[in-house]
Amino acid sequence: MTTEELAELFLAHLYEIAEEARHPNFLFSVNDFAPKLGITDRGELQKALNYLGDRGFIILASFDMFGGISAGITIEGSIFVEKGGETGIIEQYRRSPQTSGGIPLEPASPAIDGPFFPRRAMEAILEDIEEVIKRDDTVAADVKKDLLSDLATLKIQVERTVKSREIINVVVGNLSRVPSVAPLVTGLNSILEVFLR
Repeated sequence: MTTEELAELFLAHLYEIAEEARHPNFLFSVNDFAPKLGITDRGELQKALNYLGDRGFIILASFDMFGGISAGITIEGSIFVEKGGETGIIEQYRRSPQTSGGIPLEPASPAIDGPFFPRRAMEAILEDIEEVIKRDDTVAADVKKDLLSDLATLKIQVERTVKSREIINVVVGNLSRVPSVAPLVTGLNSILEVFLR
């Protein structure tokens, strides 16, 4: 399968997930995509994602530290899929999703565990908090190190299946004392309230 075919197949899969979702403009976890196609080379998938990103068909495609993929389809990407793409793989996928490209596929379904939108919003805010702390010259180096360690702990807690509300509250309390990130922490805390219900 060429990079272009892989890209179009991924885009068709993403299109289906977005169509089934209540909020199609968000990022979607598509971790089931690569295993269904038997893709073990993350480099090939990354090339396909870069190709789609360069053409403006997806936004914010990323690999997280656990190898998970998150991506959102743009209006241009949706139109491209609706027109059938350029390689013929999208039409083949529509006719027979189970055997696209000679590779068995199951029907696409969102691989979203838990409240998806709050998770993505938290990730974005946590990244912003980390960046602000690193650039904040008013925070002493040893305090900055502790804050970044707290932030890492919070990231781990958010990813855990069983979360410790007590640890999260302590870390959020520590971060909220830093004036440069206090507004971000307030927003994060609001999302955590929804996420931890």
